[in-house]
Amino acid sequence: MKSVSKFKSQAGLTLIELIASLAILALVIGGSLSLYSSATSSQGSTQMTSELSAIRAATKSLFYGQGGYGTANLNQVLVSANKVPSTIVVTAGTPPTLTNSQNGTVSVVGATANFSITTTSVPTDICTSVLSTTAGWVSVKVGSQAAITSFPVGPATASTQCAAAATQTLVFTSA
Repeated sequence: MKSVSKFKSQAGLTLIELIASLAILALVIGGSLSLYSSATSSQGSTQMTSELSAIRAATKSLFYGQGGYGTANLNQVLVSANKVPSTIVVTAGTPPTLTNSQNGTVSVVGATANFSITTTSVPTDICTSVLSTTAGWVSVKVGSQAAITSFPVGPATASTQCAAAATQTLVFTSA
């Protein structure tokens, strides 16, 4: 007579084990996407800050000792002098169109003793980070808000200034 075993060997996964595995996988994917989003935002703000600093330094160096910046668009001067950062795309035109890393435009315009850098299509999270780390500017204006002239800009103020729309236009003024 054959002895019947009390325990049968399991041939596959049960439904509960499959659901638990899928739930764990969903948590891992969700966490990864959250970290990726945070890293992308941080990289974008670092990139924009770098682009603005490079354009400001290039404009100041080109006009050093000239007694002013004039009152015209300076994009052509920066392109001709090869002073546009490599992360900014230059499209031919009069004046040339400069496109930043966030697919917004960049325009540098003289204002006699000062010049301004206007950048468009800045996402709210990047706007907040860029404002919080700005230094050395005469003023910064977010959209239609009043110009900020006191630096450094605190994160709460930056968040309030940038929250009006999904993307913002920033105007940085330098001497």
